[in-house]
Amino acid sequence: MAFLLVVAVATLAAGNPPGRLRGFGRNYLPSKRHPNAFAAKSRSTLPTRAVDKGQSVAIVGGGPAGLATALMLARRGYTNIHLFERLSTIVERQMSTRSYNIGLNGRGQIALKSLGALDRISQAAYEVRGRKEWGPAGSNVEEREFTDRRYLTKVILRQNLVNCLREEVDAQAADVVQVSEGVECVGITWEPGTHRPIIDLAPADGSPARTKAFDIVIGVDGAASRIREKMVSTESCVEYTRYPPRNTRVYRTLNLTLPADWRNDVNYAARGDKDRGLLFDALPLSTDMRENNPKILLGAMLSKPGDPRLGGEKGLSTAEARALLNELFPQFSKLASDEAVAEFAQAKDQRLPEFSYCHGQLHYKNSTVLLGDAIHTVKPYFGLGVNAAFEDVSSLEKALDAAGDSFGDALGIFSSSRAESAKALVEISRDFDRDTRNPLELAKFLVPLLLDNLFHNLAPNLFERATLKLLQDERSHSG
Repeated sequence: MAFLLVVAVATLAAGNPPGRLRGFGRNYLPSKRHPNAFAAKSRSTLPTRAVDKGQSVAIVGGGPAGLATALMLARRGYTNIHLFERLSTIVERQMSTRSYNIGLNGRGQIALKSLGALDRISQAAYEVRGRKEWGPAGSNVEEREFTDRRYLTKVILRQNLVNCLREEVDAQAADVVQVSEGVECVGITWEPGTHRPIIDLAPADGSPARTKAFDIVIGVDGAASRIREKMVSTESCVEYTRYPPRNTRVYRTLNLTLPADWRNDVNYAARGDKDRGLLFDALPLSTDMRENNPKILLGAMLSKPGDPRLGGEKGLSTAEARALLNELFPQFSKLASDEAVAEFAQAKDQRLPEFSYCHGQLHYKNSTVLLGDAIHTVKPYFGLGVNAAFEDVSSLEKALDAAGDSFGDALGIFSSSRAESAKALVEISRDFDRDTRNPLELAKFLVPLLLDNLFHNLAPNLFERATLKLLQDERSHSG
């Protein structure tokens, strides 16, 4: 104990910002209560200058963050907004094998409320109030209620989240936001001297690509961002780090019928074997956007790539898949129809993303900026990805406030306020992503959490709570 306290004092003396220490042995996360230099810079106010809100703005990417960005700009009075999405339709009414749930924590809810979108989304979501977990083969059931949260997580199917945001754009800003579906941005260049961006647009129908110039380009085009790729290869201060694969996981989904005696506000989970090689997680959902009384469970089985129990490249027969579920996850197998098991058996494994982040700057000159997964890609274990993306939108809005809506000045403020946060989010999330079947990796996962709680209990005015809780806590919002 004496040794640990000495380490803590030495850490303070080494130059950490004043206030509570966050995440013992992990990166410091900036907060409103204890801002560091870059967070303070984002709140500075620049001299007011004439602003043209009719300047052309291109948003590349029609996912949740792209649509939220369009909403934010429209609500600020911008009148010439163009959103490009590579998929042929943004709104999807049918569930696909790639469908998955998204958890909106307090951070995401605050951001969506500021956009006037939370009420519509809440109609298609539901709140998770507890968790029930089984050990291998249905043993050792553990249950707990979430009583320590200011905001209950709202869970919504990703495609329904996109549908709701698209409806909100149409309702609030149809006259100022032009949405182009089935158009992919395949490249970007900048005019010499003015640095005005010119994007290359390729229609999904195979018709000839075209180029178009805009005053501002906002790249919200995901982990494989073409905008970021060009910004990194250009002589700029944008840098990109992608970690090599570690603890790679794949998943496939299984639709289940929610029994009448099972609660519809609980996250259900199970371990299929003692070494945690197969995990199953299920959340209730409603396929009807206007009905938040879930009738089905969307289950997801996590596994290592190439797990022989899942049939390898040839897959499983329906009978083999049923036998596997009966053996490892009997509590869920009885909820699956033969049709659902057949789809599960032949489904292709979907790979979870690897960790990556942008650092240095998040913008190029005074005309181009990145948001969302383009600057921070994490695995969706803790609901951090989409909530961080919504925070990016809020942070850009605050930068525009500080810059008097001068985009050129706002982009620099945004980079200063979000670049370090993006790096910390990815590095901390990756630190938690360990193969806990290995005793050493399990220790590396548990010890920092135990130390966080220990020091917070001993000296709550000096040490913050566990890092994982802080990542999900809206009160530590750094945007």
